[in-house]
Amino acid sequence: MGARTPLPGEHPLDLRMRSFLKYLLERCKWASKGTGGVCGWVSLIVGASLAVLLWFSPRWFHDHISDRMTAFILVMVPLLAGAGVFLVRWVVSPYPIYMQIRRKLDTLTDAKKEERAKAVQGCFERSAAILKQHGSVLLSFHALSRAEGHRLESNEEVAEVCNLIQAVGYDHPFEGISPGYVPEKDWLSFLSYVKHAPKINPEEGKDYVDAADRWRQDHGYPVPSDDAGYVSLVERTLLR
Repeated sequence: MGARTPLPGEHPLDLRMRSFLKYLLERCKWASKGTGGVCGWVSLIVGASLAVLLWFSPRWFHDHISDRMTAFILVMVPLLAGAGVFLVRWVVSPYPIYMQIRRKLDTLTDAKKEERAKAVQGCFERSAAILKQHGSVLLSFHALSRAEGHRLESNEEVAEVCNLIQAVGYDHPFEGISPGYVPEKDWLSFLSYVKHAPKINPEEGKDYVDAADRWRQDHGYPVPSDDAGYVSLVERTLLR
């Protein structure tokens, strides 16, 4: 997952240290869970219990276990077995931790894709509804602006909405101004510009057409060799 941005007054080194400690904690959690983790904990508990008994009840061990080495083995074997299981699981833990993080990222990515797909579909449906109701006085760009196309997150999303609008029989929202005046890479920026700039009403009339020409000039784009589409668009906005 992406690194968290340090808060004001928070040192980046402190953030990295906490992230590293959190990573180590995740490895410890993974190493101590599951069947292998349970076996390791059981071995450790058995070994620790025998060690406590040996410490506090040496007479019992002396009476029942004559060989000191046998007593040592009874204590150390479970302890070593438990520690060994934990150590092995600790060593191999980075991969399962990576897979856990990857599954979380995949889940977040899928959720984000679904969210953006809904945003695109919603923008299209609002645009189509506006055109269906006011198609005689509004152009597709007007509808897209009224449907808050500037709130989309990428030019690809804008292009997808535009294609959906065109697919159901309406004109492409950027017809006449793209690519000569507003290239596709600028679509989202242009939608945001005309939505927020003073003295521009992108929801009706020809303000957005004039703004497209200024956009071309401000960005140093060459004059289109064939501006018939632009001229036609100007005429259509005047007629409406």
